[in-house]
Amino acid sequence: MKYYEKYPQLRDKEFLSKLLTDTIFATMVLEDQTVPKEEVEKIVQDVLRERELKGNQFFADKVE
Repeated sequence: MKYYEKYPQLRDKEFLSKLLTDTIFATMVLEDQTVPKEEVEKIVQDVLRERELKGNQFFADKVE
């Protein structure tokens, strides 16, 4: 079984964005790094947008 077959929700951009933002922000808080969550969200969005522009089929057109 392929990774995305086992976890199809990872192809949902909103789900993945929230998961990455929360994980990165929590890790930074644990390390006493003070970065606003809004800044982390912006960075995550920029990285995801860059991946999409490179032409990789990163997100499914439809999540079932």
